[in-house]
Amino acid sequence: MHPKHLLTLSLLILFFLAGCTAVTTTTTASTTAATTGAATTNQTTTVPTTLPTETTTTETTTAAPVDGIAAVTGLEDAVVIRNHYFHVLKGVAATSDEGVDLTPYIKILGSVDFGTLGTYELQYELAYGEDVFSTTRTVVVTDGTYVAPTGSRPAASATTVVIGEGSYRSGTASSITHPVNPAYIEADLLSRAIPSNGWWTTLLVHNYGGTGNGIYTNPLKSGFANQGVEITNPGEGFVQYWNPEGLKTMAQFSLSLKDLYLRTDGLAAGYMTRVIDYGASSVKVAMRNVSSTEDEMVVTYAQGSPYIFAEVASRQGITLTAGSDGVDNYEYYDLSGNRITDSSYLGDAIIVKMVRRHVGYVCTPPANVGSPIYADRYFLVNAPTDTVFTIGSGNHPFGLLNRLSMTLGEGNYLSIAAIPSLAEAGFYHDHGYAFIAGSTIDYDVDHANSIVSTDYLMNVQNVSGIVAEPALALLPHQYRNSEVPLTTHTFRTVRGTLKVMAGSAFSTVLPFHGMLPGFTLPEDATFSAATVASYLADLDSRTEIADTENFLNAEGPYWNSKALYPLAQGTIIADQIGDATLRDGFIAKLEYLLEDWFTYDGDTDPKYLYYNRAWGSVYYSDNTFNTAGELSDHSFTHGYLVYAAAVVAMYDPAFIAAYGGMVDILLNDYMTPEKGDAYYAYLRSFDAWAGHSWAHGFGSFAEGNNLESTSEALNSWVAGYLWGLATGDEARVDAAIYGFVTETSAIKEYWFDYEEENWADGYANYAAVAGMVWGGKYDYATWFGANPTFIYGIQWLPAGEFLTNYALDETETERLTTIFETYLAAKNGVIDTWYSNMWSVLAIYNPEAALAAFDANKILTDDYPSELAGAYWMIHALATLDRRTVEITMEIHPRVASSLYVQSDGSVVAMVWNPGGASETVRFFDGETLVSTATVDAHSFTKVTVLPGV
Repeated sequence: MHPKHLLTLSLLILFFLAGCTAVTTTTTASTTAATTGAATTNQTTTVPTTLPTETTTTETTTAAPVDGIAAVTGLEDAVVIRNHYFHVLKGVAATSDEGVDLTPYIKILGSVDFGTLGTYELQYELAYGEDVFSTTRTVVVTDGTYVAPTGSRPAASATTVVIGEGSYRSGTASSITHPVNPAYIEADLLSRAIPSNGWWTTLLVHNYGGTGNGIYTNPLKSGFANQGVEITNPGEGFVQYWNPEGLKTMAQFSLSLKDLYLRTDGLAAGYMTRVIDYGASSVKVAMRNVSSTEDEMVVTYAQGSPYIFAEVASRQGITLTAGSDGVDNYEYYDLSGNRITDSSYLGDAIIVKMVRRHVGYVCTPPANVGSPIYADRYFLVNAPTDTVFTIGSGNHPFGLLNRLSMTLGEGNYLSIAAIPSLAEAGFYHDHGYAFIAGSTIDYDVDHANSIVSTDYLMNVQNVSGIVAEPALALLPHQYRNSEVPLTTHTFRTVRGTLKVMAGSAFSTVLPFHGMLPGFTLPEDATFSAATVASYLADLDSRTEIADTENFLNAEGPYWNSKALYPLAQGTIIADQIGDATLRDGFIAKLEYLLEDWFTYDGDTDPKYLYYNRAWGSVYYSDNTFNTAGELSDHSFTHGYLVYAAAVVAMYDPAFIAAYGGMVDILLNDYMTPEKGDAYYAYLRSFDAWAGHSWAHGFGSFAEGNNLESTSEALNSWVAGYLWGLATGDEARVDAAIYGFVTETSAIKEYWFDYEEENWADGYANYAAVAGMVWGGKYDYATWFGANPTFIYGIQWLPAGEFLTNYALDETETERLTTIFETYLAAKNGVIDTWYSNMWSVLAIYNPEAALAAFDANKILTDDYPSELAGAYWMIHALATLDRRTVEITMEIHPRVASSLYVQSDGSVVAMVWNPGGASETVRFFDGETLVSTATVDAHSFTKVTVLPGV
């Protein structure tokens, strides 16, 4: 809930309980001088009251000030040079009296035909609490000399930047790999760091976004080609099976057939695409001819929108061409469902039906492809009043009528929606003129109640002059955690069933139940401190600094950063068993590698960090997994380094002063909590609408972007959280909590299908995990092999306490059990590799079975022998702790982390991590009832009893 709403609610409750006499205060306040073209703002505050029943004293109470609209700027009348797009929100901003950004709440009525000379009026409105702002803006389209937007990214010659005792490289560095510069973006957007790792970011590095690459908004798929902008309804797709080397793999995806192409006659083949604006879940793309600044067409994409919005320079010569492959015929209908048989139709909407569209195949394991699957596809075109639609053939090989030519009526806009049926056309027409002009997604972490609220806000432009709300198709992880009213309209997609709301804003609420860097001392009967000490000694001997064969000295940043994880775990374990020698030895090794990466010693230095000014991104001197060349896997790799640094900071606080600034630049690269920063992009790897990270920097694939290792994505949030606690950076702590709970909810939906509603039956019948999730596909596979242990295990490494968030209550524990048993069934009941990870996950729901299966020799001869001590520790810790609980929560603390467990005797215990230099008091709640407090010593990791057992 927005802070203003909370304030208003609190005032109402306060006066109701106080029983004061009736007082009504009315104030009229004008906007400040900074407000441009603004109407007067009227503010009325009414205080509801009741009369006292047991006293004759009359008491007058004045309400506390309520936040209101302070200023709306950037609404001066404007002049536009013909054939150059006018963005109705460019340069517009609104703020409240208390400094809240109100820009996301602005709505616009009207449109500007930027290709037609004339005068246009736009109505801007903003409602905030009891304040209402409204003004009219005049925009004149005229001929003249166009001045292109200007801007640039900061450039510099070769330089070394020193921070504390660390340093990094920037500027000219020809000896290492770099990404291509973001060339397809408007210059005035370069004042901010350039985003990457998104659903649309392929548009920044390739014209058309690259040949054949997909832009998935879900429910739609799009892209660009010589034929125009693609508009495809991929639907749920189908499931195909393969059997490489006897290993079953499969994918749920849609065929590569393109449904529609929209273009204007003014566009020549080889036209240019350019990103001219973007928001949290939307992007605007201009389509221009080569060497021209004129916008032939501007397309707006918005995640969750059933529409693609288009605005054109010329109202004539607009064509919509349906694909000729894999379809029987084409039919056209009006909004009432009447078939149009004439070649010409006058109106504001038309429906295109693709009859018996080929959408997949009936497939069966192991690799059989059977008969085709067909389905009718419907597309609704919303256009201005008095648009002339002409039906004809677009060079169809059989002369079928697959081409719709349009001469627009009273405007230069149109929206095209995929609709499930003819019967739903009226609904999507009513909402089809509510264009998405901008998008914002904000989060708020409620420390007292341990919850994260996320607000999704769309700026709406009602282009036709009729006020309507947009239609938005919400993803499962959104509507399951929201109270927003939903319509009965749905879409079945690769992400499951999307449910449609009518509105420009909604909120989700997710609880936070804690995460930790590890576990406190196990106490189960079979735990042996001597045994774990021997395992730690083995870890120590395996990670010798001078051993060039060990991951610790691997050239690739991913591999040697992974080597830090067992060392950091070993540091915690050694401290818990009181072995200061091993602990300090591990810290020395951690600091050796961290300081190596955090120091640039010249061009011959093999390990250092580089800051790319063109993107505003940090990467490594080594390009393994394209962390430099394609800005890929940053959160994974950075996360391991940051996690290790956070553990070191617990035991060696001097490390923060020496190298904390270097840790911060890694965190800034993937977890900057500030929007609009010039140097680092906001939450670079995270897609706030999709709810999860993307691995590839550009997403240049036919199926869109992808994410394989969700657990490494989660570990990156854990790392940022721990570092924020160690340094007292509350903004970073909140960002990490937001990212962790949101991504966890998305992982449960799309990688594990906890509700068993999202995957197609043909997928869910054979697996309980998605090895890779793409914009438009699920893969039961990995980048590196089809072994089920890899497919499941890549979601469960590194093994750590944070993975217990997959089993927070009984229902989730049952689902995790089913997932693991499905994995075992795929392996005929035998775990064949990655024992440390698989047994650690088994211990989350069945520690007794994990204890029985544990075999140190198997781990020592496996891929990751360094994880032996950590696996032993986690399994025995879970045998001690039993299971997670959501009934009791710790109030979120800016310096202390915890996780709570309920034990077999009913007692509730909390492991508590305090990396700071002062003792801290933490509070535990059952709902709103305080049940326990505890004081936690500085630099300590301990277990406390929150509630006694019976």
